[in-house]
Amino acid sequence: MSNSTVSKRSYGVDVASYQAENVSYTGAKFALIKLTQGTGYINPKAKAQIKSSLAHGLLTGGYFYATHSGSVSLARAEAKYAIEKAKAYGVPAGSYIADDWEEGSGNSVNGGASANTDAVLAAMQVIKEAGYKPLIYSGAYNLRNRLSISRIVKSFGTCLWVASYKVMGRQDSADFNYFPSMDGVAIWQFTDNYKGYNVDG
Repeated sequence: MSNSTVSKRSYGVDVASYQAENVSYTGAKFALIKLTQGTGYINPKAKAQIKSSLAHGLLTGGYFYATHSGSVSLARAEAKYAIEKAKAYGVPAGSYIADDWEEGSGNSVNGGASANTDAVLAAMQVIKEAGYKPLIYSGAYNLRNRLSISRIVKSFGTCLWVASYKVMGRQDSADFNYFPSMDGVAIWQFTDNYKGYNVDG
């Protein structure tokens, strides 16, 4: 089952090298798996996690942890590197690939919003041209203050994967009264500890 959509308000997980190779979480209908970081790091579990996610019938996509800050050329290179791995490891064509753009680990969000947006748009365009659906992942504050989400949504439609946590720690279900209202939200990451599994939900 490699369906490229799940019904609204479905639960999903974000897995990286910190999580097990077996991608099976109660209630989860989709998984976004860390592929790469910059142009020199590959998640050593990515191939196994993608295979497991697909075997469990989950909508399976990927993401790369950006270190491109506001650089268009770096953004393109990082997106290309992630896509190479996505294709090699079996992320289905037409699925989601996200630019995970946050502060830290070599990425700065503190440049101008215009340059930041140019870079993110460049990465997303590379993803789209490769036959995947582009997403931009960041926290609600960064999306509102460090990027022009109106430009991004105008280019790519419903493409925001926004992190906004009502509480820190375990949450088993999302409180939609706390939903971070903004245009273009595709995925809301509401917890960093879904059902006590120590995985982003």
